[in-house]
Amino acid sequence: MTNNMENQENFEKKHEEIHEDNIEEINNNLNEFKKCQDQLIRISADFDNYKKRTEKEKKNWIEFAQSEILEKFLPFINDLARAIETCQKEQSVENKLFPWLEGFELIQKNLNKTMSDLGVKEMDCSGEFDPEFHEAVIQVDSDKHKTGEIVEVFVKGYMFKDRVLKHAKVSVAK
Repeated sequence: MTNNMENQENFEKKHEEIHEDNIEEINNNLNEFKKCQDQLIRISADFDNYKKRTEKEKKNWIEFAQSEILEKFLPFINDLARAIETCQKEQSVENKLFPWLEGFELIQKNLNKTMSDLGVKEMDCSGEFDPEFHEAVIQVDSDKHKTGEIVEVFVKGYMFKDRVLKHAKVSVAK
């Protein structure tokens, strides 16, 4: 019986050792799992940030390319506006109608609508001079304007999706 008890004690002792080894191994595996899980979460967050950043960069490159193309059309828009304005002044002075002027006015209206649909807007040049939006070509004396106010617009300025596409060229009161 002593032998049986000894065997029983040895069995229980070995069982405890095996059990302690298993618990230690389980804890080690659990810690390793948590490290892998944390690393996976970080990698996933980094990847999401990468996707957001590349989408934003892609959008910026597209808008930059669009603005480069749209900016090339602005001189034509300004020239058309000046030509129509000049013809309207002559028409009112000589009281003769230019039938083709209505056609050009319609072209200008459609062109302005198309540019507006694309996100291009004419810049507001009333009020104070702002170097972020305006380019001062000359300073003039003016009794009608306060110092720093825009007196005259020589070339219209344009915005594209809340960015300056072309600065307005203006005269500013001294």
